[in-house]
Amino acid sequence: MNPIKKIAVVGATGMLGIPVSVALMEAGFEVTALARNIEQARRVLPAAIRVVAADVRDEESLRAGLRGQDGLYLSLSVAPGARKGDLHTESQGLENVLAAACEEKIARVAYLSAMVHDSPRRWWVLDVWRQALARIKKSGIPYTIFYPTNFMETLAERHGTGSLFVMLGRAFYPNYWIAGSDFGRQVARAFAEPRAANREYYIQGPEPLTYDGAAVRYAQALHRSPFVVRVPLWLARIGGVFSNSLRFNANIMGTVLSYPEEFKAGQTWSELGRPTTTIEEFAAGQAPRKV
Repeated sequence: MNPIKKIAVVGATGMLGIPVSVALMEAGFEVTALARNIEQARRVLPAAIRVVAADVRDEESLRAGLRGQDGLYLSLSVAPGARKGDLHTESQGLENVLAAACEEKIARVAYLSAMVHDSPRRWWVLDVWRQALARIKKSGIPYTIFYPTNFMETLAERHGTGSLFVMLGRAFYPNYWIAGSDFGRQVARAFAEPRAANREYYIQGPEPLTYDGAAVRYAQALHRSPFVVRVPLWLARIGGVFSNSLRFNANIMGTVLSYPEEFKAGQTWSELGRPTTTIEEFAAGQAPRKV
């Protein structure tokens, strides 16, 4: 098998797509972002990353964007305000992506899933995730699938507004938080490793922390006096009657907070590298400490 040199990324402008795209670029791959909004992509991505217009709803645009590429990285998600019957990037969109990838003879597809994909909770989003895994495995394209724990980026995106940190629910189990930059380097290593084909990797960071513990440490790294507000999940679920986004967030937090995570990333660290970024180091890269 020829080495993978050119990698297309779907979802390159997202919270986790950006650090992975940057890590692939820094590892020496030629990276192409397949983006619906090319202006936005050019604003948030380094100039060295090529941007091509493509939409997961349009298979022809996907074929054009994938032409000449060796690998494909997928960072897809269900929109927080989505309903079960909507068109989802991880269902109908993924079907289009895989069809185009097959036609263009992509050598490897890497997919960002979630550690909680096997949660026993009953929720249609979990069904979408599991169906996506089945589609990828049946596509005939060599794959690498990642099952990550919580990303530190979620602390910045979902819970930080100035010194106010709003948290839904309370954690029952610790999670091995990982920074997107560390994960990106593992993705780059996987594309460089032929043995990573048709493999599945658990993605975890160096230190187990409950959601509460991680949020408080992140807050303290940014502010001397963080103000943490806790919203009970039952109250968020009531609010979800009137808001699809709030219902989604209540469901995802209920799934994550009740998941009994165990350390499973030993083989990942051995083959793809050990993550090292701490919560404090991640926070230092987000904003200067306020006094």
